[in-house]
Amino acid sequence: MKSPKLVLLAMFCLIDTFWSSHLDFAWGIENKSRVISPYWQSDSGSYSFIAVSHSSLSSIASQVGLVINVIQNDNATFATATTFTISAGSTERIFIVRTNHPTLSAATIPSARFLVGTTSFKHGGLRIEPVATDPTIVTSTGGRRDITMLNFWGGVVIENNVSGFAMEFVGDMHDSSATPGMDDSAAVSGVN
Repeated sequence: MKSPKLVLLAMFCLIDTFWSSHLDFAWGIENKSRVISPYWQSDSGSYSFIAVSHSSLSSIASQVGLVINVIQNDNATFATATTFTISAGSTERIFIVRTNHPTLSAATIPSARFLVGTTSFKHGGLRIEPVATDPTIVTSTGGRRDITMLNFWGGVVIENNVSGFAMEFVGDMHDSSATPGMDDSAAVSGVN
């Protein structure tokens, strides 16, 4: 009788060991102070485009610093992170492109920011963090340096047929969420 309990205890410990390391990783990024996008891609026939807009709300500081990290699906970085400050009422454009892109570069679009990596197919997620050590603190001008109050939008562009698809951003001003009326009995519809 004691041996099945011992086996169950050993299995529980093994499962707990496996899952605890994955749970730490999954919950390591929270959307109350960071913004993430689950997908971007770049290769010899595609690139990703992001726009960040400062909406000039009274509760946000007139200047907000942020860092954009482009992380590949193997957790390696695609390019050196870009750090910049966005001012009230402005929009910053960011391109994630391959090395030696024929039309997209700092020389052809000097007002944009570029994250340049390899020409082979790469994909992954974006992690956008505040420069401020505590974005919840109200500055002397009355606003917060909170990147979650900025607007993010973007898309993956497939160049040969000028098509693509939109990127999702979690944690920004327009954070996606389920409607309040949804409950467990609501049917899920869609392609899957």
